[in-house]
Amino acid sequence: MPYRWIEHTGELEVELEGSTERDLFEAGFDAMRELISDGEGAQRLEIPVKLEGRDRAALLADWLAELAFLAETRALVPDRLFTLDLEEDGLRAMVQGWEGAPQHLVKGATYHRLCFERTDAGWRARVVLDV
Repeated sequence: MPYRWIEHTGELEVELEGSTERDLFEAGFDAMRELISDGEGAQRLEIPVKLEGRDRAALLADWLAELAFLAETRALVPDRLFTLDLEEDGLRAMVQGWEGAPQHLVKGATYHRLCFERTDAGWRARVVLDV
């Protein structure tokens, strides 16, 4: 599995692994989809996401926070990452899913213990979510 959850009081930590930097962002999407999913709904949604930033760790935290924000404000239950373009100065993505009643467990992503690093096997990241 490219991600795993670690529970702490008041926070939830996700550790991500992948062969490339892009894999970490895809694994983050998969982790958030699992966390906030409530099944399928009737209304299909397709939402573009554009985030700016050169620091990959901060960009990853912003990505997970944006997915939580879309769940809360647009009732997005994400089910598919249609596109993800990781650029030098940010990312662009098209997130598909359902309008539903997603779990609102995540208040935001923090920079506490934030990590994004190359390893012998590829890449590893850690993001702590405020719940």
